[in-house]
Amino acid sequence: MKIGIFYATGKGDTAKACEYLASKLGAKVKAVKEVEQSSEFEDFDLLILASSSYGFGELHDDWKAKLCLLKEAKLKGKKVAIVGVGNQERHSDNFCGGVVEFLPCIKGTLLLGTSEKDGYKFDYSSSFINDKFIGLALDTKGDKEYEKRIDKWVSEIKNQI
Repeated sequence: MKIGIFYATGKGDTAKACEYLASKLGAKVKAVKEVEQSSEFEDFDLLILASSSYGFGELHDDWKAKLCLLKEAKLKGKKVAIVGVGNQERHSDNFCGGVVEFLPCIKGTLLLGTSEKDGYKFDYSSSFINDKFIGLALDTKGDKEYEKRIDKWVSEIKNQI
């Protein structure tokens, strides 16, 4: 199975988490700002869409600029997983919330990899639906054990693919 991780990062935390994730899954990693055509998303059986969040838990601007390409991509029937990277203390008002912006762009796909709250403390997250995150939520600064969280998520993803 070909796995592609597409990410946007500000200070490098999301890139670091995605490199670690890729090493566990044998995935290819690409910064979304380098994507030029929607077909680049189509080359994979499993897409992992990762973004850091800013302000009121907003999706990174690099992703915002590429959502139209993601929406144009022919992804029907493909598997997709989402990773949000945020700060549960600084952005507790919408921790990792921006990743919900991916949802309208991935209609017709099979969404994998929901995750539990697992000790994170935040007031609200638009990506926390029915007591689960729609993907993997990470706080790489406030959670020194975030790699263990990735390892657990990878095990669950492998069971779903």
